Amino acid sequence: MKKKSSVDFESCITAAVLVIMLTLVFLGVVSRYALHFSFSFTEELVCALFVLLGTVGSALACKRRSLYTLDLLTGAMKPKMQTIFSIITTTLTLLAALFLFWTSFSMISTQFKLKSLTVALRVPAWTYTTAVPFGIGLVIIRCIQNILQDVRKLKKLKEEGEAQ
Repeated sequence: MKKKSSVDFESCITAAVLVIMLTLVFLGVVSRYALHFSFSFTEELVCALFVLLGTVGSALACKRRSLYTLDLLTGAMKPKMQTIFSIITTTLTLLAALFLFWTSFSMISTQFKLKSLTVALRVPAWTYTTAVPFGIGLVIIRCIQNILQDVRKLKKLKEEGEAQ
């Protein structure tokens, strides 16, 4: 039997982004205090990477079912009701993610039309904004996976209840 690995796509991305962010911040601090020169582009890149880290981190939390918990409420429920509650809350998360996904494309479109450039590197602003639909897209995928798992679990619990 193959052991399931805890390393996944989202974990790799969040780890890489965090290392890059820490390196950029470290270089910025060293340049400011040791060289008396500020690399302004590091702040810009770190802000852009922070958005990516937040959205992909949300997808990772969704996959691990740790976005939010109401243990006080769900702990008192029977397994069937816990699963129903999970389907409802995950569906609400999915709806919010779909809304953010849709509005992020509107924001990218506006930035593209206005030909907005970033302050330090003078690159198109929409290139940084693409991190939002990328990360939120992963959240949507993980929510759908969780809902499908819960529906299968609910069917299994129903079958077990009928068999008893």
